[in-house]
Amino acid sequence: MNVIGNISMFIPLGIIWPLCFKKLDRVWKSFLAGSGYSLFIEISQLLFFERCSDIDDWILNSTGVLIGTLIYFMVKKFRRVKN
Repeated sequence: MNVIGNISMFIPLGIIWPLCFKKLDRVWKSFLAGSGYSLFIEISQLLFFERCSDIDDWILNSTGVLIGTLIYFMVKKFRRVKN
């Protein structure tokens, strides 16, 4: 359940960030931004005793960002070809 939750939670981030930030105009830029955001979340959890930071969470979150980013850019390319 943790795997599905972490991946699915970050798919919208991979879709929405390229829409909101025009500088994220490439797959790798969007992926690095989302992956960095996930890394920030995992590192900030170290400040709280009741939270636990895990490398697996970062990998799964980054995978979700990548899936969302790929969906966004594939739809964008399909719409451009269609027009």
